[in-house]
Amino acid sequence: MHRPALTVAALAFAVCTVGLPASSAHAADSPAPATSSAPIVVHTKDFAYAPVTLTIRVGTAVTFVNDDDAAHTVTAVDLANGNPIFNSGNMEKGAKWTYTFKKAGTYAYACAYHAFMKGTIVVQPAPSAT
Repeated sequence: MHRPALTVAALAFAVCTVGLPASSAHAADSPAPATSSAPIVVHTKDFAYAPVTLTIRVGTAVTFVNDDDAAHTVTAVDLANGNPIFNSGNMEKGAKWTYTFKKAGTYAYACAYHAFMKGTIVVQPAPSAT
């Protein structure tokens, strides 16, 4: 009787693909990283960003969540007109902040309160339509 195993395998496939666009069902065939409508999350825990380096596509929203007991910021190292390109401001424990990366490039960021806390977002161009 192999029917239960087949049912479990079919259920596992269904769970993994529910809600995905038809083109995403075969993720192994797709180039990574991909733009996602759901934000990608970077956590702050134990005075570190996780992941430290993240690669995304242009147009991707990244949500930063402070899981630490201490307050932190997500502040771009690079400036525009004398101000950081992005800056979450003060984030107490449990706070969330989302930023959408609209231009390709490499974005270094740090915590304004704890300069040793550093991260990098690598934003790749959107795939060209073929």
